[in-house]
Amino acid sequence: MPHPVLEVTDLTYRRGRPILKGISWRVDPGQHWAILGPNGCGKTSLINLITGYDFATGGVLRLGDSVFGDDDWREVRRRVGLVTNTLTTYLESSEPVIDVIASGREAKLNLIEIPPPGVRREAASLLKQVGCGYLRDALWGPLSQGEKQKVLICRALMARFAVLILDEPCAGLDPVAREHFLQWMQSLAAKPGSPSLVMVTHHVEEILPSITHCLLLKDGLVHASGPKAAILTSRNLSDIYGSPVKLSRNGERYALRLATP
Repeated sequence: MPHPVLEVTDLTYRRGRPILKGISWRVDPGQHWAILGPNGCGKTSLINLITGYDFATGGVLRLGDSVFGDDDWREVRRRVGLVTNTLTTYLESSEPVIDVIASGREAKLNLIEIPPPGVRREAASLLKQVGCGYLRDALWGPLSQGEKQKVLICRALMARFAVLILDEPCAGLDPVAREHFLQWMQSLAAKPGSPSLVMVTHHVEEILPSITHCLLLKDGLVHASGPKAAILTSRNLSDIYGSPVKLSRNGERYALRLATP
């Protein structure tokens, strides 16, 4: 069998208290995943471990044929496109927007060297594609939350990735910008040979037809994992959120509301 794109086995993580308590999960080629769970369940911690911005206290982590601890994760990270607000805590306010985007090519932050002209042109082109060409000469610090999110999306697209991880990518986007982004994500997933997508979200409305599988987390554990049709149910969502909810569909999109007594 081919290597999974991504695999974690009995992954644990503590930060003063247990956050992840033995997560086992794998993403195979051709699969696209949504990760859901309440605040504090470990979603973002799992993403930070996969990308090497935090370090697990136990378990095994693999990206393709690379194993964390055996391989240089600075090199492995170059195969991962990443959109996450966690990066905002590492980026300097004085960093030029073009450099923030260009840093995605080598999976580095706060570049010391000036990116090559070709990479800068590619970064500027991506900015234009997301409607932010006017930020070409801007600095990172003064950007609005929505602008920062679009810049991080451009940064992820600079990577030559096997997997694209999106940690609440629509946070800070207005409704129109959110729908434009989701349309882009749907078209990317539909392309032959597209990278595997892993999308962390609080909102079932953002789970697109291209998503094939769901991972549900609760209290640092896997509550349910598998094909979307089997996992994304009112019962499972009620269990992880600790309140009765009703999942419905409108065409190929989902909606969630509190269940009436």
